[in-house]
Amino acid sequence: MKAEVKNHNGTPTLFLDGVPTYANFHLLSPFDGDYRAPNLPYARKFGEMGIDLYSIDACGPEWPGPRPGQPSHFDFATVGPRLQAIVDQNPRAHFLLRMGFETRYLLNNWWNKAYPDELEVVGEEGESNADVARADQHVPSPRRISQSIASTVWHDHVKALLRGYIAHLKEIGLYDRVIAYQIAAGACGEWVKGDSDQGKRFGDFSEPMRRHFRAWLRHKYGDDVAALRAAWNDPTVSFAVAEAPSPQAQQATQHGVFRDPQREAQVIDYYACLAELTAGVVADFCKTVKDATQGEKLTGAFFGYLMDLSWNINFFGPLEGGVDYATIQRCGHLGLSHLLRSPDIDFLVSPYGYAFRGVGGDGLAMQPSESVRLHGKLYLMEEDTLMHNRFEPDGRMHAARDTLAIYKRNFANCLVHGHGMTWLQSSVYAEYPEIEAQADALHPHMGALGKWALQLDRKPQAEIAVLLDDETYFYTTLQNTVSLPGVFYQRVFNLPRIGAPHDVYLLRDLVEGKLPPYKLYIFLNAFRLTHAQRDALAAQLRRDGRTALWLYAPGYINDDANSPLHEDHMAELTGLRFGRADNPWSVHLHITNVQHQITQDIPQDLFWGTQRSLAPIFHVADPEATVLGQMITVYGRSKPGLALKEFPTWNSIYCATPNVPAPVLRGIARYAGVHLYSEAGDVLYATPDLLSVHTSGGGSRTFKLPKRAEVVYDLFEQREVARGVSTFQVNLSPASTTLWYTGNELKLREH
Repeated sequence: MKAEVKNHNGTPTLFLDGVPTYANFHLLSPFDGDYRAPNLPYARKFGEMGIDLYSIDACGPEWPGPRPGQPSHFDFATVGPRLQAIVDQNPRAHFLLRMGFETRYLLNNWWNKAYPDELEVVGEEGESNADVARADQHVPSPRRISQSIASTVWHDHVKALLRGYIAHLKEIGLYDRVIAYQIAAGACGEWVKGDSDQGKRFGDFSEPMRRHFRAWLRHKYGDDVAALRAAWNDPTVSFAVAEAPSPQAQQATQHGVFRDPQREAQVIDYYACLAELTAGVVADFCKTVKDATQGEKLTGAFFGYLMDLSWNINFFGPLEGGVDYATIQRCGHLGLSHLLRSPDIDFLVSPYGYAFRGVGGDGLAMQPSESVRLHGKLYLMEEDTLMHNRFEPDGRMHAARDTLAIYKRNFANCLVHGHGMTWLQSSVYAEYPEIEAQADALHPHMGALGKWALQLDRKPQAEIAVLLDDETYFYTTLQNTVSLPGVFYQRVFNLPRIGAPHDVYLLRDLVEGKLPPYKLYIFLNAFRLTHAQRDALAAQLRRDGRTALWLYAPGYINDDANSPLHEDHMAELTGLRFGRADNPWSVHLHITNVQHQITQDIPQDLFWGTQRSLAPIFHVADPEATVLGQMITVYGRSKPGLALKEFPTWNSIYCATPNVPAPVLRGIARYAGVHLYSEAGDVLYATPDLLSVHTSGGGSRTFKLPKRAEVVYDLFEQREVARGVSTFQVNLSPASTTLWYTGNELKLREH
C-alpha cells in the first residue's frame, strides 16, 4: 500500500493508494507489556468501530544487542507474530510504527555499557565546564544517561535498524500493512531528554557534541577564527578549543531576561546548533525510511512542541521542587522550522497541550499548527485523555461524566483544523464503565464525520494570525519569566476565547511571505529581529488597513545593530516610541480609557499581567499614541502600557505585559474588523463550513456567521437547528461541546 500526504480541499490529507482517508488511529501501546494478549480485544473493538489504522510501539525487543553466536544487534523474530495477531483481530488493519531509539530503554542497558563515550554528558546547575569534567572523570558515570544526539555511532546503528526492519517486513509479507514510521527518541520518544532539559541539569558536554559543535561553528563562521573571536568576544577561542557553554553560562543572562549578542554569543550559538542538529537527525532517519521504501511510506515524529515547552520536570511531579527553568531551549525542538522544510517529513505528532485539558480548556496542538499545515505536513493529535485522566483515582483533569465533552471538543478541533487523531484505550487505561456505552457509540459516529468532512472546504477561516518566533528563544532566559505568561498561558487561557478563530504560525513564515492575508496579527514574542526581518514585516503589515498587536518587547534585540539591545529598535518596528526601566519587577495593566472602541466594553476592575519579574520594563512614551491603559510597576509607577497608533495604511497596538485577557483581545479584534461569531468567552473553532463551541457554563448563545448558511445542522445530535440564516440562537448545556455544519444542503445530504 502506498501512503502519501497531499493537499485536499485546503489541508494536508492522508492518501492510501490514491484515496483520501481520514487519519483516525488507535494506539496499541506497550502499557500492558504484551501487544498480543490484553490489548488484542481493543484492536478488535476499535476495528468494529471502523478504526482500521493502528499506532504501535515497535522497537525494544528488536534491538537487543550482540549475543553469543549472533553478531547482529537486531532480532526481528517477534515482529511478524505481533503484527499478525492484530491483523487476525481486524483483517483491514494497517500500522503506524512508533520506532523508539533512546538507548537508556534498551534491554540490560547494553548500548550504554558498550558505548560510554557516545553518551550525553550532563552538568549540574551552577557548574563550570571544568566542574563538569571533574565530575565525569570515571566511566561508568552518573553524568552519562543516554545517547548523545550528536553520536554518529548511534546514527549509524539507528539507520541500520530501520533498513533491517523494513527488509524484514518485506521478507515476511507484512510490508504493505505498514503505512507510516514515526521516529522517536528521548523521554517517551518525544525528543525531550528530561534529564538534561527539564530540570536543573544542562547538556551536552560529551565528545560527540563537542566535535559536532566545533564543526557547526566552522560552517557558520566560514572557518574564519577572527569572526568567531569577534562574535564570542573572546580573543582566545578557536575552532579547535570551542566548548559548549557551561551550566552556569546557560542559566544566566546578562541583560535582564535577554541574552546580549555581544557577550553571550556562545550560548546563542550552542542552542541554535542543538536545534539544527536535532531536526537534522530526525530528517536523516526519516530519509533512511524513505530510501528503504522508495518513498511509498510516511515518516514523521513527535516534534515541535513550541507552544507547550514552558513546562519542566516539576510540572509533571514534585521531583525537584520549584524548578523555574523552561525546557524549550535545551531540548532541540527549536529546530521545527528546519524540519518543516524537509521533503522527508510527512507528519508531526504530539499529545494535545497539557496546560489545561479539563472542561473549559482547549484541545491545543503543541506545535504552531498552521505552520505545520502551511508546509504540507499532516498533524496527528495523540488523544490520550483517558490515560492522562486515569493517572489519578479521582481524575486528574475532570470527572468521568465530562469525558465525552472532552472527546467531542478534541475531535471538533481536529476536524476543523484538518488534523488526524490517535485514540488511546487499553486494558490498563480502560474506558469509564459509566460512559463506556456512550463512548463506544460516539467513536464510529466521529469516524463517519471525519470521512464525510474530507469533501468540505477545510481552508483556514481565521482572520487572526498568532505569530511565535522560534529564534527569539536563543536570546531569552531559561527562566519562565517571559515564555510562561507570554506564550503558554496566553495561548491556553485567552486566545481560544476571543469569539473568533485564530491560526498559529512561526514568525518565519510571515517574514517569508507565505501567509494568506489576515486582519489582525498578534506577535507573542517577536523580541529579536534582524534588519532584513524588519523590512519584510513592514512589507507584510503596513498595508490594507491591517492591525498588529505587539507584546512586551517587540524588536528590542537587533544583532545587526551597533547597540543590539535598545528601545529604539522597538520604535522602528512598531511605529511607537518607548521608555525603559531596568528594575526587575512584575508588570500589571488596567484600562484607563473606557471611551475607545477597543475598550468600551471592558470593566474598569479588570487587571492583568504577570507575577514574574521582567527586566527591562517598557512603557509607551509617544505623544501621538492613543493611550488605552496604564501599567503598574516598581514604586507603584503608573505609565502608559496599552496604546494604539493609527497610520494611513495600518494600525499598531502595544501591550507592555504578556497574557492579554480575552475581553481585551476581543476588543482589539473588533477594532481590526475581525468577524466575531460570539462574545460569550467560549472556546470556538470555525471553517467555512463548520462551527464548534466548547463551553463550561453553558446557557443561551447567539452566533453570527460570516455568510448566510442554507442549513445549520448539529452534527453530534444529528438534528437541524436553523435554515437560511446568518444568525442563530441555541441553548448550550454546561460542560458540553457542539459541532454545527453551516453550509449548503447538498453536502449535508451526503452525510
